Amino acid sequence: MNVPAVAFEKFGFTYTDRERPALADIAMSVNEGESVLITGPAGAGKTTLCSALNGLVPHFFTGRIRGRVLVKGIDTKRSNIARLSHIVGMLFQDPSDQLVSPTVEDDVAFGPENYGVPREEIQRRVTESLALVRLAGYEKRVPYTLSGGEQQACALAGVIAMRPDILVLDEPTSNLDPLGSSQVLEIVSRMARRHGRTLLVVEHRLEEFVPLCDRLVVMEDGRLALEGAVDDLFSEENARAMEAKGVRLPQVTLLALRLRERGLWPQGKRLPATVEEAARGLAPHLRKGGSPGPGAGGCGGRGGKPVIEVQGLWHVYPNGTPALRGIDLAIAENEFVAIVGQNGSGKTTLVKHFNGLLRPTKGRVVVGGMDAGKESIARLSRKVGYCFQNPDHQMCCRTVREELLFGPGNLKMDESSALDRMAEIAAGMKLEQYLDRGPFQLSKGERQKLAVAAILMMGPDVIVIDEPTTGQDYRMGREMMDLAVRLHREGKTVVVITHDMGIVAEYVDRVIVLRDGELLLDGTPREVFAKPDVISTTSLEPPQVARLVRALADFGLRGDVLTVGEMVEEVSARWAGGA
Repeated sequence: MNVPAVAFEKFGFTYTDRERPALADIAMSVNEGESVLITGPAGAGKTTLCSALNGLVPHFFTGRIRGRVLVKGIDTKRSNIARLSHIVGMLFQDPSDQLVSPTVEDDVAFGPENYGVPREEIQRRVTESLALVRLAGYEKRVPYTLSGGEQQACALAGVIAMRPDILVLDEPTSNLDPLGSSQVLEIVSRMARRHGRTLLVVEHRLEEFVPLCDRLVVMEDGRLALEGAVDDLFSEENARAMEAKGVRLPQVTLLALRLRERGLWPQGKRLPATVEEAARGLAPHLRKGGSPGPGAGGCGGRGGKPVIEVQGLWHVYPNGTPALRGIDLAIAENEFVAIVGQNGSGKTTLVKHFNGLLRPTKGRVVVGGMDAGKESIARLSRKVGYCFQNPDHQMCCRTVREELLFGPGNLKMDESSALDRMAEIAAGMKLEQYLDRGPFQLSKGERQKLAVAAILMMGPDVIVIDEPTTGQDYRMGREMMDLAVRLHREGKTVVVITHDMGIVAEYVDRVIVLRDGELLLDGTPREVFAKPDVISTTSLEPPQVARLVRALADFGLRGDVLTVGEMVEEVSARWAGGA
């Protein structure tokens, strides 16, 4: 009788300081060589489930257990983390949690060294793993000086170097650009399919992983809400159930659902998850011929008084790495701007000059008439508020209340005014119930809202949010972006850094594209996505709908369609029926 790679036997777990179970009655097995995609809203128990596989639950995170978890027949409760980590390789949601060494090559070698792998084999694994994740040449770099995406790639290289039988990846592409994501997919696919590794992936972005996986599991409130083969889960009934549970469906899946509501998508067909599937499903039903309809024009306009002016900006880090190379741009009052580019393109480096966290090596940055290279961070923070990619990096107080009052206190704001502002902002951000709780007792999405709220307490005119939807489920991501829209409507200048081209297409007025520290493109989303050949050189990829339009170019669809709603109207106008 074959022993499954993983078996959950009515497993439940409640953290020591919680009353509500994080997991309840999980009954699931995963066979050797099987690939399983796990999704669901934030707080569903996905990370806890992963932590139960390598012994972090219950040996590091303590609590009450029911049932058991078996990994290759080993009861995780009766084993230890060291033994299990040789079998189960886990990539954490926050890669900085598993970077432990002074250089990249040391970090990748750390695991094999601890298991006594011969030196020559360790060096071979380090070289191969770094090449796989696009970090060849980074061997001597300090991990904490890498960008968020590069840190994630480094942590993944460390997992790969261990050669585990079971790979557990908790949101492995959340900090990566699309090229990095596709390379991670290629790596894990090769390990899973060619080398017989068992793969469990937690991910919100289904479109990338669905083609690789045998099975899809949807979690909700610590339980298995839906489970089955991918074809079964992308039936109309199950797709609607996933949407209702806050799962982020691929754009083309939503398109098929919206078309079916109009009676257009063929009944009985499995809904598509990829552009290729959608194109095959639509092509037989569209009228050929005709020329593309007129574009909708830009999504907004520049103009108005500049609030930020960047003039010939260069930045070279102390190790000699040039991160910015002669950037010239201006951002006007009340613009809604996205800054995009591949990992390491200089996005975060650029915005850190807006509030004085970094100073120019050469050139100038003028913020509200002030030379940012010469002003204090305290003074610049009144003009520009910056929400870090990881909100935990800006939490420093014992309670949410203290966190909100910290900035105004440093700025010597009148106490009564600060309390009034706190009440208003906490209500607007739905944080009133958490004022007396510790920041780290909140979910990541709530901590991100808290970070934005703390910035708003200081009343800046410009809000910069670095990766507003990273690690967020669909609902929380939309909440963050809807908050950004609200701030924009209230007159704030909003700048977001993102790899999510769906957000760029749906929300912003203007896109600034960086490549290797240089300004490559600057225009509306429609203008930028109309240059796919240029975009492709930045490791970015237009949203699914834009790619679907290109795949159906023979049918005369409007070439600048970016959103599901626009595509529904285009397809409806061209629908010819048929088999």
